[in-house]
Amino acid sequence: MKRIILTALLMTSISMLIIYNVVNTFDDIPDFYAKNIRGSFFTGFLTVGSFLLSLKTFIVVKLKENVFDTDIYKERLRKHRAHNPKITLYGPIKRLSGLIFFSICSSIATSVSQLTIGLVQHWAATLFCIAMASFSITMLIATLLTIKGTLDTWLDESEELHNKKEEDRQDNSAK
Repeated sequence: MKRIILTALLMTSISMLIIYNVVNTFDDIPDFYAKNIRGSFFTGFLTVGSFLLSLKTFIVVKLKENVFDTDIYKERLRKHRAHNPKITLYGPIKRLSGLIFFSICSSIATSVSQLTIGLVQHWAATLFCIAMASFSITMLIATLLTIKGTLDTWLDESEELHNKKEEDRQDNSAK
């Protein structure tokens, strides 16, 4: 999680450097931001945060049931524990749950900042709101990639289970 947050902060810093190098003068940023960006950021991040909030429990519970409680996953875990005994059964789903929660908080905080700090017509307040948006986008991408990795594990295990059933079926029909 620390690595993801540090990556998000790095991406935010890079975004700020790009804005700093592209903009001719900081005096133009607050007006452009207020007219063209602030409302979209508010709506977009509020929507994403609310959507993730409503799906968080569903995602975590379904992945727990369909991935982490399966015999195939537990067998794979036993093999991995031979190399690293600190690995826990539900560690990955706990980290995913924490990451989704942090992404939700980040998105909602970004949305709120658009209606509070974003109303201040000063370049520093505007850059802060843009930095919040950049950080939230990076957190959302990290969440998406983590969910994808977990789903890939689920699909790999499902395919392995299917192949095992096919082998058993072929062995039974050969007898």
